[in-house]
Amino acid sequence: MKTKELLILLLLLGMQAATVHAGTPVALSGDEQSYREALKATTDRAEQGLLRKKLGMLYVSREQYDKAAEELFLALSLSPQAFTDEERVRTARYLSWSDKLKDAEAILRSVLSGAPENIEARDELAKVLSWSDRLGEAIAEADRVLAASPGDRQALLVKANALRWQGKSKESITLYQKNLSAGEDFDARLGLAHAYLDTGNGEAARENGALLKPRTASHEKELSKLQDAFCAEKPIRPGVQYAYYSDSDENRVNRYALFSAFRMGAGEYELRYGFLEAQDPKGRERVEELSMNTSLRKGIFSAGAGLATAQQQDNGRTTVGGHARVDSDLGWGTAGVSAAREVLTDTAQLIRNGITREVETSSLTQRPLAGLLFAESYSHAEYSDDNSADDAHVSLKYTVKAGGARIAAGYRYRYWNFKRQSGGGYFDPHNFTAHLAVLSLYAEHDKFYFFAEPYAGRQEFTRYGARSFGNIAGASASAGWNMLGCSSLEISAEGGNYAGATASGFSYSQVGFRLILYI
Repeated sequence: MKTKELLILLLLLGMQAATVHAGTPVALSGDEQSYREALKATTDRAEQGLLRKKLGMLYVSREQYDKAAEELFLALSLSPQAFTDEERVRTARYLSWSDKLKDAEAILRSVLSGAPENIEARDELAKVLSWSDRLGEAIAEADRVLAASPGDRQALLVKANALRWQGKSKESITLYQKNLSAGEDFDARLGLAHAYLDTGNGEAARENGALLKPRTASHEKELSKLQDAFCAEKPIRPGVQYAYYSDSDENRVNRYALFSAFRMGAGEYELRYGFLEAQDPKGRERVEELSMNTSLRKGIFSAGAGLATAQQQDNGRTTVGGHARVDSDLGWGTAGVSAAREVLTDTAQLIRNGITREVETSSLTQRPLAGLLFAESYSHAEYSDDNSADDAHVSLKYTVKAGGARIAAGYRYRYWNFKRQSGGGYFDPHNFTAHLAVLSLYAEHDKFYFFAEPYAGRQEFTRYGARSFGNIAGASASAGWNMLGCSSLEISAEGGNYAGATASGFSYSQVGFRLILYI
């Protein structure tokens, strides 16, 4: 017998079959190098499949689940007959842990096509669908499990999580409690704590958080996130903010703000004092701003309102503004209306001219498919210098998960039209249209997070009888650190030549930071 054939035979005879339960290490004969050498020595698909299966199980015994998922998935494609349904389900589980959700879903649906009564496979499928943000489908699968097995803890957890992620935290509480009535479970207790936070019951959330006993690194990470969420529930949250703006028309603006958010009953309130200094070639303007804002959520409705004053330091002129809004979560999307009176302080010229505007807006979003979002809005604005404008936005965005990040690609369209060009210091085009392709990325790690959204497209408009059109591009980005001791720091930057991004319509850039303390 040839040496290579003998090596394969010895490996196949010497390696014992292993039954592995999720997260439980097992002893396997052989080592990684031996398996790799044996794989190089054979071209037989069935033998390669069996070797990769056993290599994958070796990685499972070492809790190296990313490597295990890769090997087991290859093994399943090479030698599907070597896997029982139970092993297929476990392979799908390891793939989902490695964020290979589509591959995991395909395996689980294959199992269920031959054994629709397989509760374990349906449980895993419900979990994979929830992790894929297909929350309605996840709930439907969990309900199928619960119809056959009303006390199934995995299905209870998946359904409760999906409801909470849909914004139905109040409905999820009963399911978390039913799960925990059968015994302690870290994930169910964690979800219950978050659900209580979402519904404004901070005391119950902290009581459940105190019962959490992390046993893995993943548990420690989730507990840390919960503690950060507790910080946000602190009764008083003071902060400081700064931003510097400049544009191609030599406008420069420094904005400073001190603010404090606090809770009172079911409401959330914010007091803010701001000071800005705006400069252009004609001079400098200074404005002090005071505002108070409040927001309230009740069931599927949320509402907000606020009052603001802006006092120009040089002439003592004080202007009053304010806003009000109402939004509703319709399950398949959201609808909202708002009204505002705004004091325009974006540039020194706007401050000198004392420009204000009154805006009424209606908006609608739809989520027809998991990850897909349509949004539309329409606004009508009346300006204090006898001008008016109609502004319509339409956008679509598709979001996918990739590892620990969320990546979204989308399209935005805008139509904007003013009654006239008033010379008031703001951008007031006729028949403005813009088409934008947008890409966004959000990622977080431990206590750090990062967001970036570049865009590119084309705009066209007429102003003072002259037609203008051309390519546009820009981006916004922010990075934050949720620091120890309940505080957070965020830095941000944005810029571009999209005329609709600022009140003045010029190419611009802006940088800033925000620091919040939770006490």
